[in-house]
Amino acid sequence: MLHNRVTLASSPVLLALLWQFRDEPLAVCTCISLLAGLFTWCLIPASTVLFKRAGLSGRDLSKPARPLLAESMGMVAATLYLVATFVFIPAQFQYWSESPDSRSHVFPFDRLGEYLSALLSLQSMVFLGFADDVFNLRWRFKLLLPSIASIPVLIVYYVGYGVTHVVVPVFMRPWLGSTVDLGMLYYVYIGLMAVFCTNAINILAGINGVEVGQSLVIALSIIVKDVANINSNNPDYEYHHLFSLYLLLPFTAVSLALYYWNVFPARVFVGDTYCYFAGMTFAVCGILGHFSKTLLLLFGPQIFNFIYSTPQIFGLVPCPRHRLPQMKRLSVHGTPYMVPSRTQLEGARPLGLLIIQVYEKLGLVDVERDESGQMTSVNNLTLLNLVLVRSSRLTEAQLNNRILLIQTVNSVLAFIIRYRLSHLFYF
Repeated sequence: MLHNRVTLASSPVLLALLWQFRDEPLAVCTCISLLAGLFTWCLIPASTVLFKRAGLSGRDLSKPARPLLAESMGMVAATLYLVATFVFIPAQFQYWSESPDSRSHVFPFDRLGEYLSALLSLQSMVFLGFADDVFNLRWRFKLLLPSIASIPVLIVYYVGYGVTHVVVPVFMRPWLGSTVDLGMLYYVYIGLMAVFCTNAINILAGINGVEVGQSLVIALSIIVKDVANINSNNPDYEYHHLFSLYLLLPFTAVSLALYYWNVFPARVFVGDTYCYFAGMTFAVCGILGHFSKTLLLLFGPQIFNFIYSTPQIFGLVPCPRHRLPQMKRLSVHGTPYMVPSRTQLEGARPLGLLIIQVYEKLGLVDVERDESGQMTSVNNLTLLNLVLVRSSRLTEAQLNNRILLIQTVNSVLAFIIRYRLSHLFYF
């Protein structure tokens, strides 16, 4: 098959390049990442039978035939990612400094500790994500587990960096000063960021390719930022960007391979394993790479989706188990298209009904009413359903492309805000 032939042909070339540039950590990381991506591309179809045999499978509800697909294939991508990052450790620390300073010969245990803590958090999150796929954990555990998995990163940040002050925007400085030391609240903030990142991608899911697609756009956006800032006069600043690249290059490679098999028409499902793995990867890069504010800007659609979904998340509006859009077609042989899924408003709390009315005035929901004018149902509150409310007859592939377009536009706006407009708030 194509993926096997390409892998067999490319692997010797990549191994030769790996040996040729063995003294350049970034080049070694790139070669190892490409090899991990190729092996992921080959191993996913080979693993589907094993996963189905183990009961890790599900029906694709958005297809007329509802085919049975293997689930949790994000586990394959995450495993090969961990293998790639483990193999890269010797290359990263083979030549750790070329400075003439006498301290340059002291091994950088702090940087090794940062890297290993990142891998420990990622490995823990992969394990917990796979446990969620197998045991279908409750939401309260989904909020707790990322907090536990992020502890190694938080400890290393506390020991190695420990900065807990934030720069105050210009318009607030007359009252708060130029900086404010948050103390332990800062660690609460970055811990909550890990929880948010891991769950935000999991919430914005439900159609072929959207989980991996949005993660790829975010990862590529961060890589562009890192490459643009990698040649810095500040060694610590340059190191932070390299640290982010070392984690995101293999992530992008394995995610591209997974996206090939998960994009419409999907041949596999990624499962919660990938969502947690992707979210924790971004959280670790943002925390230890010291760009948490930029990361949150790149998560604009996920933040909007979370805020938009809060009435259902917090039980103010009935929340069904599956909120993914539904498939519909005009005739038996017609092209299927997606329509927003709906939830009945019977049992909704008064505050939830009030929020739905506000959403309706803003054009963010499609409300059905009875003859007396009472609200009876509303579309499920997700960005996917909102796009369908504002659009007409999108196929599943078109809906996925629309979400990726929104994510890409958000990345452009995030960079404009971060690098062109930030002087309006900070200087």
